[in-house]
Amino acid sequence: MELSLHEFKEKFNNNLFEIHWKHWTTLGTASHVKPEKYWIIDLESLIISTLTIGLNDKRLLSSSVEWLIKNGDWMNLSRLKRIVKIFSKPLPLSKEHLLSPEIFDLLLETYNKNARNKIIFKKTDLYLPEGNTFNEYKNIFYSFKIRDVVTKPKLQNPALLQLLLRGIFGIDARTEILIYLLVNDNGNSNSIAKEIFYNQKNVYKLLERWANARIVTKISQNKLSSYSLNRKKELLQAMGLKNMLKYLNWARTFLVLDQIAKAIAIPQWSDDEYLLSSFSRELLDDVKLIAKSLNVNVPEPTSFPGKRYFSPFASMALNILKKLNRKA
Repeated sequence: MELSLHEFKEKFNNNLFEIHWKHWTTLGTASHVKPEKYWIIDLESLIISTLTIGLNDKRLLSSSVEWLIKNGDWMNLSRLKRIVKIFSKPLPLSKEHLLSPEIFDLLLETYNKNARNKIIFKKTDLYLPEGNTFNEYKNIFYSFKIRDVVTKPKLQNPALLQLLLRGIFGIDARTEILIYLLVNDNGNSNSIAKEIFYNQKNVYKLLERWANARIVTKISQNKLSSYSLNRKKELLQAMGLKNMLKYLNWARTFLVLDQIAKAIAIPQWSDDEYLLSSFSRELLDDVKLIAKSLNVNVPEPTSFPGKRYFSPFASMALNILKKLNRKA
């Protein structure tokens, strides 16, 4: 039975927002949604994805901003900016941008005004980009008020491993490097830096220091050396963790999901299965990377010419969301 476009849009958006609410609930935001118990949460990816889709759930957006104001010391600003860059590109087959830098500036301005009692980013006072989207965000952020819906995150929750490690090592690349090496057998500085959104040179320096301290084992391979973590079990036990939750590259995952959410909301696309099928084909390489990590089968476009590709692609996208929304 084919999935209708209307049914897909409703199910897709409901599931996407539920995932975001689960993550924010785990971080300490009040909601009626059960917290995340299966995946390790990535704070910066969650912040940017929530900002990207937030106009469709303004309570979620407002709650995330309040969390950031009250708990922003856990945030890595340089990493946040690196993730923003991949969200700022235009959608395939469209001039529409997923997230404009000006909207990100609004978030930082609101954060600085409320948490730091100063305004650093003044671009928004100098000009207003054309378009209703920016002005909708502007109205939300300029009228923002604290609602006391946020508490401090409980670092003992296994889903908050990133914050726990930041509490131990500080707010820098050490945390994400360690998570990478805990979930992978090994990696070189280049592959690790790309996966965790940090500068490759800084990642290399930290890995070399860890190799000298025998925290990692260095294996020379051509031009790039590979590193593996020593005493994984002992490290987990020292952090009070019997087992790690599942890891996922949330930045790339949210990027794909948010692009789909944006595409089905574009007026000239939202009721056109042919255009959405063409868009789906352009997104396929990125979708396959996510689907592979979740053990989800991706339908081949050659088997579904024209607009016929929309229904199997839509079913696959909902299957991805189901896997992401799973219970422990």
